[in-house]
Formats: sequence, C-alpha cells, structure tokens
Amino acid sequence: MTTTFPPPPAGLDEKLLQQLAQHSALHQMWLSGYLYGIASNGQPAPNGVLEAPSVAIAPQAPPAATLPPVTVLYGSQTGNSKKVAHQISAKVRERGFQVVVADMNDYPTKNLKSEKIALFVISTQGEGEPPIAAEEFHKWLLGTRAPQLDGVQFSVCALGDRSYVQFCQTGKEIDARLEVLGAKRLFDRVDCDVDFEDAVEGWLANVLEKLPVPVPAALAADTRSAVVHSNGQQMVAPAAKAAGTLYDRKKPFASPILEKIQLNGRGSQKETWHLELSLEGSGLLYEPGDSLAIYATNPESLVKEVLYTAMLNGNKTLTFNGKEAEFRQILLRDVELSVLTREVVDHYANWTNNAKLKAIVQDNEALKKFLWGRNVADLLREFPAALSEATLLGFLRKMPPRSYSIASSLLAHPDEVHLTVAAVRYDFNGRPHQGVASTFLSDRVKTGDSVPVFVEHNEYFKLPADDATDIIMVGPGTGVAPFRAFVEERSERDASGKNWLFFGNPHFETDFLYQIEWLNHLKRGTLDRLDVAFSRDQKNKIYVQNRLAERSRLIFERLENGAHFYVCGDKNRMASDVQNAVIQIVAKESGQGEEYAAEYLKNLKKQRRYLEDVY
Repeated sequence: MTTTFPPPPAGLDEKLLQQLAQHSALHQMWLSGYLYGIASNGQPAPNGVLEAPSVAIAPQAPPAATLPPVTVLYGSQTGNSKKVAHQISAKVRERGFQVVVADMNDYPTKNLKSEKIALFVISTQGEGEPPIAAEEFHKWLLGTRAPQLDGVQFSVCALGDRSYVQFCQTGKEIDARLEVLGAKRLFDRVDCDVDFEDAVEGWLANVLEKLPVPVPAALAADTRSAVVHSNGQQMVAPAAKAAGTLYDRKKPFASPILEKIQLNGRGSQKETWHLELSLEGSGLLYEPGDSLAIYATNPESLVKEVLYTAMLNGNKTLTFNGKEAEFRQILLRDVELSVLTREVVDHYANWTNNAKLKAIVQDNEALKKFLWGRNVADLLREFPAALSEATLLGFLRKMPPRSYSIASSLLAHPDEVHLTVAAVRYDFNGRPHQGVASTFLSDRVKTGDSVPVFVEHNEYFKLPADDATDIIMVGPGTGVAPFRAFVEERSERDASGKNWLFFGNPHFETDFLYQIEWLNHLKRGTLDRLDVAFSRDQKNKIYVQNRLAERSRLIFERLENGAHFYVCGDKNRMASDVQNAVIQIVAKESGQGEEYAAEYLKNLKKQRRYLEDVY
C-alpha cells in the first residue's frame, strides 16, 4: 500500500523534513500528534493563517509489549535502600514504564525468572551481612534452588560503609550471582559509601540510558507504580512526591547545644554524656528510633601528628571540593583521619609500592587486624613515604557524618533532640587515640556552641503502631538511648501497652544511666518492669542475657501475646548473646527444642517484631 502526500506548503524548510525523517517511527508519531495539537488549539502559523494538515496521525502510546515492566527490589536495614528504591521508581515511571517496587522480605522469589528488567538496591550490614529483611532472599538466590534467569536484565545499586572491610559485600554477591544464573547486566553495579546520593544519581542516569526507548510522559497510559505487600498482592498507587526538608545531609542545620551532662559517677571507668540540642526554627522532625547525624571536626592533636609525621605544610593553600583553603583546615574539617579503610590502605600501598602493605590488603583477616585501632597518622608512621599535600588528600576519605540514636521524644521535648554519647578514648602502640565525633561532643564543643546536624530516619526500628502492644527493650550501656525515647513517647501518648526494660553496665553506683528517670517511670507505671545487670558488682559477671534467662517464662508469654522485642547496642557480642538467649527461652518454654526456637526467632524478624539497632 502506497500513501501519497500533497506537496509541502510554500516556505516549509525541506531540510527540516529530511531531519525529521531520520528519527524513529515512535518519535515521528509523537511529533505528528504534537504539531497537530498546536494547530488544532488555535496557535497561529507565521503568516497569521490557521493551517491544519489534511491528514494527521493521532498520538498513541505503543502497545504495552514494547515497554517491558520494571521491578525494583530493595533490601533495607534502616530505610535508606527503600528510599533509594522509590526514588529510582519515580524516575523510571517518568519514562512511561510500569514499575513494581518490592521489599525482598515480601517478594515472591518464584517471580524473579519471569521479570524482564530488575533493578536491585541492597545494603550491607557490618562485615558483609545482608539486612535482616533480605536474609531469606539472599540465601535463596545464592542457593541451589535459584532458577536460570536468562531472560532477565538487571543492575545492582549497593549501599555500604567503606569503614568496613567487606564494603558492599551483599551487593557484590547478588550482582555476581545474577550473572552466573544467566541474567544480562543492564549496567555495571555501583558501590555507594555513606554519602550515597551522588553515586546513586550517576548510576541511575546510566541505567535510564540503557532502558528501551521510553514513551513520552504525556502519552504514558498509566505511570502509576505498584508496591508488593507481604500477602504477595500488588496494590497500585499514584506516585508520591517526596517531602522536602530545608536541612539534610548536604545542608545540615547548625544546632545549638542547650545542655551537657556527664552521666557517670566519680570513679567510673566510663565517660558517658547526655546532650540536649535545639532544633528550633529548623523544621526537622524525628520519631523514636531515628538517629541524629553529626558532622564533627578532627582533634587538632591528630592534625598536628599527621602534618609532623608526613612532614607536610599546614599553611599551604589547596583546592578541595571546589574551595580553596589551608591544608590544615582541610585536615581539620573535611577528611577522615581517625579511621582507616580498606580503600585508603589499598591506595597508599599501591602508591608506595610497599610489598608488606599490599600483602595485608590481600588478606581480609590480616587487614581487619591492621585497621583496628589505627588512624592515618599510624599508617604514615609505620610505612613512611615522601608525599605532597595534594597526594595525601587524594588517598583520604571525605569526612562522613556520625550517627547517634536519638534519646528523646519530640512530644516530651518540643524543638529539642537529646543524645547519649560515650567518649571513645584508648591507647594504641603507646600513643593516645580517640573517637572523632564522641570527643568532638565531649571535649571540643561546649554549651552554647552549634554543631551541624541532620536527621536520619530509621523506619525499621519503630514503636508498634498499636499503643496497646507490649514491648521488651534490651539496651546495655548507651544502647539504652532509643529506649529513653520509646518510654517518653509512650508516656506522652498514654499508651496502654507494657514497657519492659533490660539495662546493663559495669557498676550500679557509677554507671546506672538515667537512674532517676527510670525509677520515676516505674512509679508512674509508664515503665512496667526494669531488670538491671551490673556486671562487675559481684564475683561472677552478670549481663543482660543472664537476666533474660531468669525471666524466661514471662518473656515467652509476652512474645506469644504479640509483644515486640528490641535490641540496641554492641553488634559483635551483645546482640548475638541476646539472640541466643531468646532462642534458649523459646526452646525451653515451648518445649519444642532449638530448631523450632530458631524458626520462631526468624519469624519474629520477618514480622518486624524482633528489631535491632546494633553497631
């Protein structure tokens, strides 16, 4: 069939027509409808006469088959991966694609082999572990039951923290496994540090370029996204605009310090500070379970040590992050000095070509041992090399913010945020060392000073939605911080659910943090039970897990009645000891053994009734 068109009217540029002919059929169809729309809406042509084409092709969206659906799967511990997943889905929807967003905790794994395009956003917890919500998906994908995925295109966005040796390990494992199963990589994986926004934007821009030719937004038949819920069903909802805030990671709020109180008594081996900061005028909001992130400065003593050890000029002016500043000021404010990462040591080893240091980097266990306790000055001292100011900056990591669990409720303390901070001080190789943010807050700022802060929301460490639900909280040391917020919040809301706290520290007389407050809550009934474990007050050490075992029957009864169980504090020992205690409690009280108890705990986690904020 041949279609004959009338000759073009006088004055129409034939070169323009030739250019239009070079575009794809989809683009030509869209332009045809666009121009027709202009003419039919009465916009005058250059000669003042309305001219509509005698034949026009109405704009149509192509059949759905031309645009495969996109699925965004996320595994999140604190909510960052979820936030990134929804940002990705919004951008993909703008291209006219149908998008499904699913938590790996809820996603039916049998569906993966049927996906056409799958984008993965996954965080790594600690040394290479997947988020709790993604454990089952991760185990399934890396196991023998995972199917061949020949028809799937994918890309992985991995979130992590370079201060850990196994940086973004979960994302790396998922990326490699998908390739082994036959899936085709749409674009290379990106590994994001704690400042992940720019890296995510760059990765997403490249992914979008690799997607099929999009439908213009104006023609998309339905640009809503679907969210997969735990029942496996998809519920379609309109795209939501992210609520903006005046202050965030890139623009922190200068928060004045209202109060600083040392919580430990005289003679304590610990140094714990209670800080109260003002949020007045910031518009910043938080909920119990969220964290406050702080940008600290390095101690001047460490900056001097780095300058002296490397024999560098602190007065030299350099350009860093687009700004000119003295080298000394850059070391104070802008780069990480107190913590070594694999990346810093790896770059330094390659630049110095030091065989011993290269061997350490290649051995994960040796590297973990080397990184522990050392700072940048230690690295420069143990492996000296002649280098310039600019070369050293090229090795160093940008100063990341430090996050602290919020120890207050906004309902109880409007326009304020409270923190519980343990000052970190230790000797290494005969020289004093210190934590950057904890000593910044304890030593280098005073009441009336302002510190740069922003709120980090943790949607997976929250109070139950139902105020009638009982809660059990295990928080030794500074791990008690979020539970102060929990109890304050439930008190202000007149929640009927029972609040039970387990707290531990070395000594009753010097280390009972917030003792008077807890006793007042007990008196008012806003704290139902308080069990304490002061490990050094008797010959045999007693820890929170021992107290849990002593209350075995009541804990199991409350879990059976729907209680939520929370753990905050040390990840390496305490958190695993508490988990083991809960398994023993369930095994004993149910009478069904440890295998049943392990499955019971796993289900509590999947139901988000066993929640951890550990570090």
